[in-house]
Amino acid sequence: TCCGALAAHAGYASDAEDMAMRNIDAMGDADVIVADVAGCGAHLRTYQRHGEAGRLVASKVVDVNDLVARAIEDGRLPVFESHGSLVGVQDPCHLEHGLRSHTAVDVVVTAAGFVPVPIDRGGLCCGAAGSYQLEHPEMASELGRRKAAAVSASGVSLVASANAGCEMQLRRFVGGGVGVVHPIELYAEALDRSGRG
Repeated sequence: TCCGALAAHAGYASDAEDMAMRNIDAMGDADVIVADVAGCGAHLRTYQRHGEAGRLVASKVVDVNDLVARAIEDGRLPVFESHGSLVGVQDPCHLEHGLRSHTAVDVVVTAAGFVPVPIDRGGLCCGAAGSYQLEHPEMASELGRRKAAAVSASGVSLVASANAGCEMQLRRFVGGGVGVVHPIELYAEALDRSGRG
């Protein structure tokens, strides 16, 4: 089921709590809970406020970039030769501040054979911010334009972001000459090209 982040952001606290309780019940026996969207992973970590069962679930949440980066760093997954192509790395706020794991994306991008180029690291939000882009479209658009300007200034033709909302916001503002992907897509493509995928 949904993690409940968007419901929580939109003020539907009761719905978000219902989702959290269902997820805690469903995920309690899992060894690891892998999130491929930074906002969802950060929200799943807030389940710690739901007693011991919630703390247990929250403690098992790992961002997919962290999981893959650890496997790369300890040799379980390969590092591919660099082809020198630059990839902009846009750090989603939820990954950088909520999960405190934005450097894992650099590891994944590098292992895929690319050179990571930080885009406005530690800077402004892209404006997606869950449902913020729907509730405050003018401000979200201004933030999106600023983030797009940072992408343009970097000179990259491809940007990796570990959050679906950020990916959508970037696609909306960076223009057709710049591709936007999830970092794991880059690594999966490298695995496929190598015949290991």
